[in-house]
Amino acid sequence: MNLKTRLSAAIVLATSASMAQASVYNVSATFTDGGMQGETVFNGSFDWDGTTVSNFSGLLSESMFGWNGTAFDSNGSSAGGMNGAAYSTNVYAKPGGYALNDAPLLNLTHQLVSSTSGNLVTVTSFLQNSTDVVTGGGYDVTVTPMAYGTMGDGNIRNYNAFFTLVFDSTNLTDTSATADQIVYGDMTALGLMGPMLTGSMGMTAFSGGGSMGGAPLSLSISEVAPVPVPAAGWLFGSALLSLLGASRRKSVQPA
Repeated sequence: MNLKTRLSAAIVLATSASMAQASVYNVSATFTDGGMQGETVFNGSFDWDGTTVSNFSGLLSESMFGWNGTAFDSNGSSAGGMNGAAYSTNVYAKPGGYALNDAPLLNLTHQLVSSTSGNLVTVTSFLQNSTDVVTGGGYDVTVTPMAYGTMGDGNIRNYNAFFTLVFDSTNLTDTSATADQIVYGDMTALGLMGPMLTGSMGMTAFSGGGSMGGAPLSLSISEVAPVPVPAAGWLFGSALLSLLGASRRKSVQPA
């Protein structure tokens, strides 16, 4: 392989490594909520390399949770009417536990859906490793606000929840055009006030009106830091110096 070919290969390698570099972004979103906390909140993060979004996850507060004057402990269980495994298995085990009237949290860790249309990127993270949330399957709460598997559709309820983020790929931190496009759905055991109402309905919010008037309030996206690609620049520099050194040695003949 001659010098020109080697140099071209080194440039391609370095360019590919540079293009793969991603940045971490934090996401904070709020929705109106008819419960005692007044709003539902999502706080999370994702990686963005200029083309692909990955590792999208975060904590979604329980919407209109059925509170009975007792606080959840660090395992997400409580005394009184809201105790039992049906509730605690859905709740994030918050370090140090939950304070009185502190909304339980759902840990959304499964990024299962993402798409791009023009400059807009849409990505969704789920509580369960499934995109089935509402009755009949899927997660389109704008059409079906009823919980999956509770309305005689022959399916077993999976107590799922999700949050959908939309951002502008040309300016991620400018959310003025996408804040009203975020959506969430909470079909877990605690969603929507209490046991007597969680059997068939969940709490949802989206522009135009979710259940109980839920709708987007705010969205902010901020860059945290680039995700470094190990020694990409040094690899290219070392390769270039090595190739130039080899070329020099070949050009200098012994006397």
